[in-house]
Amino acid sequence: MGGLLVSMLAAAPSTAAPITAVASAAKSEVVLDSVERASAGGEHGCGIREPGTLWCWGRNTFGQLGIGTKGLGPVPPTQVGGKTDWTQVSAGGSTTCAVRGPGRLYCWGLNHRGQVGDGGKSESTKPKRIKKNGSFKSVSVAWYHACGVRTDNTLVCWGDNSFGQIGRGNTKQDRKIHKVKGRWRSVSTSGWNTCGVKVSGKLKCWGRNLFGQLGTGKSGDASKPTVVAKETKWAEVDLSWTHACGRQTNGVVRCWGRNDQGQVGDGASIYVNSPYLVPGGHIARSIAVAEGTSCLVDIANVTWCWGDDRYDQVGGSGTGSPGIPARRTGSAETVAGGWFHFCADGAQTVCWGNNERGQLGSSSSSEKTSSRTSARVAEKRTGLSFRLASMNVLGNNHSRPFADADHFAPSRLRSDWTAQSLLNNGIDVAGLQEQDAGQLAGILNAAQGRLASFPSPAKGDLRAETAIVWDAQRFTLVKARSVKTRFIRRTLKRPFVRLRDNASGREFWVMNVHNAPWQYQTLRNKATKVQIAKIQKLETKGLPVFYVGDFNEKKTILCKVLRKTGLVSASGGRLTGKGECKTPRLMRVDWIFGSKSVTWSRFGFTKPPLARLSTDHWVPVVDVAVP
Repeated sequence: MGGLLVSMLAAAPSTAAPITAVASAAKSEVVLDSVERASAGGEHGCGIREPGTLWCWGRNTFGQLGIGTKGLGPVPPTQVGGKTDWTQVSAGGSTTCAVRGPGRLYCWGLNHRGQVGDGGKSESTKPKRIKKNGSFKSVSVAWYHACGVRTDNTLVCWGDNSFGQIGRGNTKQDRKIHKVKGRWRSVSTSGWNTCGVKVSGKLKCWGRNLFGQLGTGKSGDASKPTVVAKETKWAEVDLSWTHACGRQTNGVVRCWGRNDQGQVGDGASIYVNSPYLVPGGHIARSIAVAEGTSCLVDIANVTWCWGDDRYDQVGGSGTGSPGIPARRTGSAETVAGGWFHFCADGAQTVCWGNNERGQLGSSSSSEKTSSRTSARVAEKRTGLSFRLASMNVLGNNHSRPFADADHFAPSRLRSDWTAQSLLNNGIDVAGLQEQDAGQLAGILNAAQGRLASFPSPAKGDLRAETAIVWDAQRFTLVKARSVKTRFIRRTLKRPFVRLRDNASGREFWVMNVHNAPWQYQTLRNKATKVQIAKIQKLETKGLPVFYVGDFNEKKTILCKVLRKTGLVSASGGRLTGKGECKTPRLMRVDWIFGSKSVTWSRFGFTKPPLARLSTDHWVPVVDVAVP
């Protein structure tokens, strides 16, 4: 996302005729009439039309389309201003920058971390000239930061620096534009990372390195440009949030970083911290990456994609090895990647992949939903065993721009990572807390039919704030109910469900809760009183009972449960003969309780890398066996 796009030469008379978007026969594919050099942003896109008019479409929450207004969208392709000398554009997460005429830089959209580059923090719904910073030939915009290469080959970056992504050698924050040492040919930004190709052909990357996405062969973040494969000359690089791909001067493509979906290449390990050769012997003229997927255009103008295909990013086949490049139909010259979609330019501009926000340029195109069935088949067994977890997924109210935890990625990306964390770690049943309806919908959509939930996202934000999800192929929902408890200023419903294991026929209850935080002990006491009363009734029905969630208590909730129910804690703790409550060595505010008949194994408070990107809590996980 936000990678370098080649400038376009003016060649035809100006026209303000609207750009049309037509859904093609291919699923989730949209053809944009007369757009060239498209840039695929997070959930919006922009492109330049001869002889240099600028058009944007998709989500417009923070004015990132530059059309003078803001709103949820989706917005069809709309001309930005009336100028005809735009030469290059980069659509970022919720900010956009573009170059006009002889090197004039303009930016607009979200600006709370200084990512517009004007030294302030106010949003701009129209292109704003970034003055007194030289003449630019290209710009690349990420989520909260941006970088640009000036016509004298100097590189400057600005915006968020939480992980050293603007290359200052530290993680200090300000709203100034900072020069990065050296002479540079191009730059690409995404998420918390930056990579650039120097005039010499050396590739350097800096910023966050949780998955080896810096490609330096080392672990740990880097706040200064660090050499990637120093013996190789590079032509370009493109980044997603967790992996990257680079094209060498001879057209060979290598990728690195997170690879659990085959986005780096077949045969590579789950995480690759140095460039890995993409299989197939392709000689590329353009590359692009989205989150979990990679694409290239070869010298014969054929587009090849590999990796995650849940939103038809690869091509919609859904079969074969995800690490092997699959050929797409049509002809292209360049390709650009957003969060979960791509746009390719050739005789026509074609966009494909996720279209939840109209980011393909049309709100009426066919969209893949979570209807794909899983090939997983439950084992035949007589006993009941499954993997149980509780996960506070960090609500959008905390992570959206300007909120207290907005250093996390946007909630749509985190929903995808949450689903993958659950599936990758074999979680069969989980209680989720704090999400809004959009986040829950994103989790289910990302799971592609593998997970079902109660309540559903259709119930709305407050009803979906706690939800139970389960493996839709393993379990059948028998009953779904809720209890009402107070959460700070609102009374909210907390779900409990009765699930049946399809293989064994065994059934069990799960209640999931989220109780008030901080100083609201009185509210927690009232809430747990109601919840425990319901648990006591469920216990009388003779089925195993599980009580999970973010209780926002440690010893207090443990002692209540041990004294008032027949449940025990998966993490330990017990009552002595004198009735004293003995706590386990490690306690957190998230708990898993279950009937005494249950055997626990492999309990742990976990936070694998994807979960670390998704939540600010540790995630309790345990294997459950019921005789």
